[in-house]
Amino acid sequence: MKFSYVADRRTKVKTFLKSHDVSKALLAKVKFKGGNIWVNGVEQNAIYLLDIGDVVTIEIPDEEGFESLKPIKHDLNIVYEDDNFLIINKPDGVASIPSILHSNTMANFVKNYYLEQDYPNKQVHIVTRLDKDTSGLMLFAKHGYAHARLDKQLQKK
Repeated sequence: MKFSYVADRRTKVKTFLKSHDVSKALLAKVKFKGGNIWVNGVEQNAIYLLDIGDVVTIEIPDEEGFESLKPIKHDLNIVYEDDNFLIINKPDGVASIPSILHSNTMANFVKNYYLEQDYPNKQVHIVTRLDKDTSGLMLFAKHGYAHARLDKQLQKK
């Protein structure tokens, strides 16, 4: 997945990307797990010095997900979906995440949905979870970068 931003100041790529919620851990994934950084279409490293107006593109490597989270087929009531987020209306009686007591969970259902849709990112990122006996909307981020950006916005409130 690629994201592009226009530099508004003279600074290093890593400093600029940090202002767009790209963490050190995510930069490490980009460097070591198959991602990339381009400035004006030319591959660069994180310490490259940007000029105002440079276009910075970051390619984030796909996430495989945890094998311990087993996909389970289940109909989902999808309220909204785009490239970054999935919002599902969770029924009561279904746990959000697996535990010793619960294995048929929203996380299992969403993982199966991701596999069926052949999404490049297989990791399930739950942004808002609900108790087992609570119905309502659950927000899932489709990749770690969307999750990190939303978490940061929620912390500001």
